Amino acid sequence: MDTFPITFLPDNTVIEAEAGETLQEVADRGKIHINASCGGEGVCGRCVVELRAGTVLASPGLYLSEEDFDKGIRLACRAKIDGPATIFIPIDSRADASFFKKAAQAEEELTVENPDPMVRQTCLILDPPCQDDNRSDLDRVNASLAELELFDNDIDLSAMRRMPTALRESEFKVTVSIFYELPLQKPEVPPYGRIVSFDTSTSDDNFYGLAVDVGTTSVWIRLVNLATGKVMPSVGDLNGQISYGEDVISRIVFAGKKDGLKRLQNRVIDTINRLLERYESTYPGYRKKTFIMVAAGNTTMAHLLVGLDPKNIRLSPYVPPASTWPSIRASFLGINVEPHTVMKVFPSVSSYVGGDIVSGVLASGLFKRPELTLFIDVGTNGEIVIGNQDWMTCAACSAGPAFEGGGVRCGMRAAPGAIESFLYEKETKKHYLGVIGGVSPSGVCGSGLINVVAELFRAGVLNKQGKYVEGSAPFLRQGEDGWEYVLSPAENNSVDHDVVLTEIDIENLIRAKGAMYSGYQTLLESVGLEMGDLERVIIAGGFGRSLNIENAITIGLLPYLPVEKFSYIGNSSLTGATLASLSGTMWRTAFEIKEKMTNFELSETPGYMDRYVASQFIPHTDAYLFGL
Repeated sequence: MDTFPITFLPDNTVIEAEAGETLQEVADRGKIHINASCGGEGVCGRCVVELRAGTVLASPGLYLSEEDFDKGIRLACRAKIDGPATIFIPIDSRADASFFKKAAQAEEELTVENPDPMVRQTCLILDPPCQDDNRSDLDRVNASLAELELFDNDIDLSAMRRMPTALRESEFKVTVSIFYELPLQKPEVPPYGRIVSFDTSTSDDNFYGLAVDVGTTSVWIRLVNLATGKVMPSVGDLNGQISYGEDVISRIVFAGKKDGLKRLQNRVIDTINRLLERYESTYPGYRKKTFIMVAAGNTTMAHLLVGLDPKNIRLSPYVPPASTWPSIRASFLGINVEPHTVMKVFPSVSSYVGGDIVSGVLASGLFKRPELTLFIDVGTNGEIVIGNQDWMTCAACSAGPAFEGGGVRCGMRAAPGAIESFLYEKETKKHYLGVIGGVSPSGVCGSGLINVVAELFRAGVLNKQGKYVEGSAPFLRQGEDGWEYVLSPAENNSVDHDVVLTEIDIENLIRAKGAMYSGYQTLLESVGLEMGDLERVIIAGGFGRSLNIENAITIGLLPYLPVEKFSYIGNSSLTGATLASLSGTMWRTAFEIKEKMTNFELSETPGYMDRYVASQFIPHTDAYLFGL
């Protein structure tokens, strides 16, 4: 098979490629990200690249005009290698991870008082063997643990192999690390201990755990000190799986391709390993003293993390292969930690209400407070929980990618260059933009989309149907897809085109917000309650960080309630995983939360589709619901 050098700019990375491979496949092998919302199926048009030199086999197709094609524009998933080539990846098609570094830098350090982790350390001072006492090393260790009333301990093979050397190097003064498996179904049964490590140090206040949030878009980890309860700042990065699709359905489809499941698992493991390296400069050698990892993610992400085929999640009757997970040796998955590091994965409720939501509810405290609370995690698959300390119901809403900039012509993630805030002066008919990073605009992110639509609706530029009112604003024009509003002209941008908001973009947003709002209504009415009965609304996830509550109410995404009832708690999935890594009690509570949550499949719940149709206006067909 002939091979050819393919140069990717601006990385200036050269990768040898075989004839017939697509540019997307070549970039993937080189771990170069090119946006591919559809997972390389050729139906999203987001993997735009520019052929700077050489040749590839391609045709214009559905998403490229003849003019763009003549300029060298290609879709990476449809362009096949035919010889040497130089490919430029424009900013629209690249991933910008600078946001993650800034977010981590802004985070404060915390300390959790009185940690009770699932891994504990005990210092043993043993009598060395002699002619009168020639018990085995393990018998000697177990006898000493029994004297401390630490009975019934098993031992990992890796720890057993380390034991003879550790005992003699330390002159039989060792620190034993014991992982305690909690009997979740029978809380009255004492934890079952398993020796996982021997350390020659007899005094050490630095042994660690790791909390991991495996999100569809991003992965975050946080190092915690199991002895002191100190919580270190988190670090995050884009989930490497986004090269195979930006939502869980695309990932499930890709997992069904040849080697797809393994490639997806490798990508998320690679992301975790990159993040682990970030802690080494501040805490050198910490991984040798890391004994537990607690991971939270939606149901699909959990399956991909452990390498379990998720295909049945999207097939009726939507039954995942697993909703709870055994204790896993993290190194077995390829994570760069010691063999003694145990991984625990949060349980899921259903195919689309995952461990990230269980973790979020744990972090929010919803499960132990009397107020009727609505918990929202907004994303491509928005999850909602309604309840209090006595009961909880939950559901997943197929919101689509609009809240993360997907399905929008000039949409992008919340990264430098994204239009985030928008102010429209009705009197002068001028508008003002706020752009993340203070740089030239490249597109508009999900929270920016909400702000633009809310402002234009209040100004009368948009009507209830989400259609532009002709002649109402100077920045309106007829575009290739109908009426559109020019947010920023090309000469002001870091991309070579106007940044616009089309009526099709607004339709996608209305569908997304309608899915969420009708979900709240359905859950509440299923238990005989109304929006006005809500006492608290908790918003979680990265999207909520920059969400303007009043604008979200204006378009009908959030219920019409006093602003003081709303609160934002950030990455609740990571926070819940942090609590569980530091506390066995919290880990056990997570399973109690899972068992307490009643899941509703909205598509099969009477009245949901009627409510969804009624929500397809700004803010709603029933103006009374929004005080109008």
